Amino acid sequence: MYLFIKNSIKFTCQNNSYICNEFKNKLYKMKNTKLITLFAVLFIGTIMISCGKYEEGPGISLLPKKTRLQQKWKPVQNVDANGNINNIDDDGSYMEFVKEGTLNVYNYSLMSLWGSDGAQGTWEFSEDKTQITINYTFAGLIDINTTYTIVKLKINDLGLMDENGNKTYYEYK
Repeated sequence: MYLFIKNSIKFTCQNNSYICNEFKNKLYKMKNTKLITLFAVLFIGTIMISCGKYEEGPGISLLPKKTRLQQKWKPVQNVDANGNINNIDDDGSYMEFVKEGTLNVYNYSLMSLWGSDGAQGTWEFSEDKTQITINYTFAGLIDINTTYTIVKLKINDLGLMDENGNKTYYEYK
């Protein structure tokens, strides 16, 4: 349709250039409006696809999931599969997700038992970024290789659920 109108303008506008130019301007504005509308719809669609992955939020976030995850997290609460809540005292324990899939873990209660000052391992998102697999070893004795379902991933809050339905909540440290 656009090409037909454009060719018609070319053919009929050879004698009257003012009317021809006005008509061309309106036609180009109409084309630009359609392009802007198309890009707006695509942008909103992209945002809608990326939101709402996690059970407890956020609904929408402009920060990528990797960016929100890659920081130090201290455990603050455990909720077992039956809904029993256990608040965790701040003993200095934390888990740090670093770029390139590196994981640093410091668990005060385990460290004091085994005389270790921390553990280093790896982490990896699942393909759809709803789960995370972590691997690390404490003092060369305890191997941890677990996949958690992410129930919450906000800039300051993280919630992970294990395969038994137990949830651990973390805050930004």
